[in-house]
Amino acid sequence: MSETTIVLGAAIIRDFRLFVARRSQPPSMAGYWELPGEESAGDERGTLEQMFTTEFGVSVSCVDQLLSDRMLVSWLNADNDSVPADLRVWRCQFPSEATFDMEAGDPRPSGYRFDDARWVSLDELDAVSPWRNEARIAAGEVADYYCADVVWQSAD
Repeated sequence: MSETTIVLGAAIIRDFRLFVARRSQPPSMAGYWELPGEESAGDERGTLEQMFTTEFGVSVSCVDQLLSDRMLVSWLNADNDSVPADLRVWRCQFPSEATFDMEAGDPRPSGYRFDDARWVSLDELDAVSPWRNEARIAAGEVADYYCADVVWQSAD
């Protein structure tokens, strides 16, 4: 049996809005909205930090693992082979001094892994679609957790 691939997702919230991105790569995921991230390269914090620097041109700090692993159905690796995979969500923050035009979806993706980004109100996650089922469920869990956590809200 093959090893389970860990797919990382970043939960970033500002002003009760969740930062989400639409996949452009790989082709099997293109067009779906998700918590931005990628397959783990071992060092999970480093993987997410590097991905945000290269894909969105902005640094991100990984605070802690927010959601335990969620099984992904029909995950395809870089060779387009179906492999067992789990989604692991990290609570992340952009630098406090960073300012973004949230209406324009800043920070904008480079277009390699993602072709669009948005800040979606926590009570209107379905304002963007389509989502992969697992990604939409995880986004809902992140929203619920944030709304119940005044410490996280104050750290925004």
